[in-house]
Amino acid sequence: MHYRLYSAVCLAVILFTAGCERAPSRVQVVGTYSGTLNGAAETLVLRADGTFSQEVSLPSGTKATGAGTWSLKHKGVTLDRYMHFYSEDKNGALVQPSEVFGLIYLWGADMLIRDWDSGYYTLSKR
Repeated sequence: MHYRLYSAVCLAVILFTAGCERAPSRVQVVGTYSGTLNGAAETLVLRADGTFSQEVSLPSGTKATGAGTWSLKHKGVTLDRYMHFYSEDKNGALVQPSEVFGLIYLWGADMLIRDWDSGYYTLSKR
């Protein structure tokens, strides 16, 4: 019970912080981000030329790599050819990685944040 309350408060702080900041420049967004979700580990590298590379390791031992392009509109970082490895419809359950276009992360406080009705996932800048 306390974990849920703590998680909800942390998410509120993250989203509030992200909402209070000005839109970032491309220079601020460029970099290496990492995160974990339900035992999966991801590294995402956003380059200044608008390309990205991605590595995902699932607990099953499956590894997926991807590469594509990214763009920035206000605080939204849109990724094309992103290897999506979790289901937002199933509370972030891990799924077979598949390439998607137009996936949007919100940038804030040196993090990329993917928020959906039942949860969220963050990648922190290293």
